[in-house]
Amino acid sequence: MSSKHFKFVVSVLPLLSLLGTSGAMAKAVTYVVDDPKKEDLVSFTSDAPIELIVGHTNQIKGTVNIDDSLDLTKKPLDAQFDVDLASIDTGIPLRNEHMRDNFLETKKYPKATFKATSIIARPTIQLNGKMGGRQTVLKDGYATQLEATGEFTLHGKTIEKQIQLSATFRKTCSSQQKFDKCDLIQIKATFPISLQEYGIQRPQIVFQKLANDVIVTISATAHVSSAKPTK
Repeated sequence: MSSKHFKFVVSVLPLLSLLGTSGAMAKAVTYVVDDPKKEDLVSFTSDAPIELIVGHTNQIKGTVNIDDSLDLTKKPLDAQFDVDLASIDTGIPLRNEHMRDNFLETKKYPKATFKATSIIARPTIQLNGKMGGRQTVLKDGYATQLEATGEFTLHGKTIEKQIQLSATFRKTCSSQQKFDKCDLIQIKATFPISLQEYGIQRPQIVFQKLANDVIVTISATAHVSSAKPTK
């Protein structure tokens, strides 16, 4: 080996070592929403002039991919959630049938999906009402206020949507809490959906019974996946 070649190898080795180390340190962890106890909840509320309709389902599945430091400013950071619309129960079997067949058309469009491509921390609100700083790292026992931007698909139509939510990370749990094991993220969100925006038709006869704007509420728990973290 020539002296010139030797000097080049010696100078490059530290750089390669650094790159290899940083790659090994960058790991993602996946949290999964798929509760076998069916304690997760998705509900919608339609407050029309002559009828209040509340529907709910526990059929929600999803994944959250995040850097293992739980730092929201690092990549990867994405999430996807799917809700089985055919399982929505409004408390009246005939109304459920109308909701599935006439409005949501669940045989053709069985799921509602939200795929978040951007998740950022929102400013906290202090006791005096003023806006505080942003909590960019999930901390054990603390609720972090977030804003997720992504594609919301309903009734075969996909529209970009921003959803505000809270995420509470629990690395450990007390004996008074209901979870069998921790290392989980509790996710809560409430947001409006316009049926007209997603091409869901309301015959004139039901205008007074089914509101165009419905309020969706989600409460779900994502448990850390048993699969090995990816580099």
